[in-house]
Amino acid sequence: MSVEEENPLRSDPQNQSIIMNILSQLRIGMDLSKVTLPTFILEPRSFLEKLTDYFTHVDLLILISKQPDPLERMIALLRWYVSGFYIKPKGVKKPYNPIQGEVFRCSWHHPDGTKTFYVAEQVSHHPPISSLYVSNRKHGLVINGTIKPRSKFLGNSAAAIIDGSASLFLLEHDEVYQVTFPDAYARGILFGELRMELVGNVEIHCAKTGLTAQLEFKAKPWFGGDYNVVAGRIHKNENVFYTLSGKWDTELTITDEKKQTKQVFWNPAKAERLPKIIPPIEKQDKWESIRLWTNVSEAIAKGDQIAATQEKTKLEDEQRQGFHARKLNNEQWKTKFFRKERNIDVYTYNLFNSKVYDPSIESEEEEINFLIFCKPKTKELPSSDAEHDTEQNLPDQTASNAS
Repeated sequence: MSVEEENPLRSDPQNQSIIMNILSQLRIGMDLSKVTLPTFILEPRSFLEKLTDYFTHVDLLILISKQPDPLERMIALLRWYVSGFYIKPKGVKKPYNPIQGEVFRCSWHHPDGTKTFYVAEQVSHHPPISSLYVSNRKHGLVINGTIKPRSKFLGNSAAAIIDGSASLFLLEHDEVYQVTFPDAYARGILFGELRMELVGNVEIHCAKTGLTAQLEFKAKPWFGGDYNVVAGRIHKNENVFYTLSGKWDTELTITDEKKQTKQVFWNPAKAERLPKIIPPIEKQDKWESIRLWTNVSEAIAKGDQIAATQEKTKLEDEQRQGFHARKLNNEQWKTKFFRKERNIDVYTYNLFNSKVYDPSIESEEEEINFLIFCKPKTKELPSSDAEHDTEQNLPDQTASNAS
């Protein structure tokens, strides 16, 4: 069966009628965040969880800091960066737009006993801004990101423009890498083959080393060509060290420009991945993504689009009511785990920690209620005192936010 035959926008008369009604209200270039989209085109997970696709192969992430020189570290970082793009739902699906105040957390447990923690929060709804923080200080890295997606209607396609960036800190090397992201296009809404494309130029740059990795995610030409093609290079000023080519969903090769040797750089078919550990829903707060959207997701899983729409509308109505109540009382929205930097739309995790991990004075890193931290090591205490000491040593988020 072809992709076009599976197109839910055209194969189901009711779906087609809904889409045509929505399209009649749209104009070229219109912001789609202001449009209520039908639930049958939704991927049943939040954008906050969708961002964890970048960490599908988190085992590659923790190898970056171990590389002996800056160029090898950039190569390792680029390999991790391209490793998660092949993760995608069947067909063209859009994740839920997170509700303001929505949060998501997960972790990955490595064979060496360490853990990588991920927390994210929807810090703004208009404009939509998602903040994330990733930490594995024992392996020498943390990531702080502010992602600002926006969407446009383009006629036969819709674009998800991913503004913002993430900063990856290699603690032991005192290096910071600024990372940007490609845009996503849903093609074939009205005619032609329906599919998703990644398009645009992205950059990974380290100011300390002067090294830059640039990637171009190429759109398929009207005639000939192929989908999912990417080309790139690693360079410092005009000196190009490596070039990259291939398809991000199958295989990429890297060429050493000095030696003129080529080898496989990334092939997802040959890669294993660690399971993503998410707290069970019964232990989640009402603002955590999976619990928050559970009624919508369950209705979508059952194919009950009416119930899915009703549950989705409830969440959106509650959000609007909260916004109007704050406006009436002249109150500002207060974020939970991230703080806004002055004069710019960048948010930093309240407990951001870029210090080199010191096992002589710090215990293992842990996450409790979205707080990622290491307790200072103390002398062994009796069990009752130890429990009290654990409570006493929970980080003061309010103090961190005020600093």
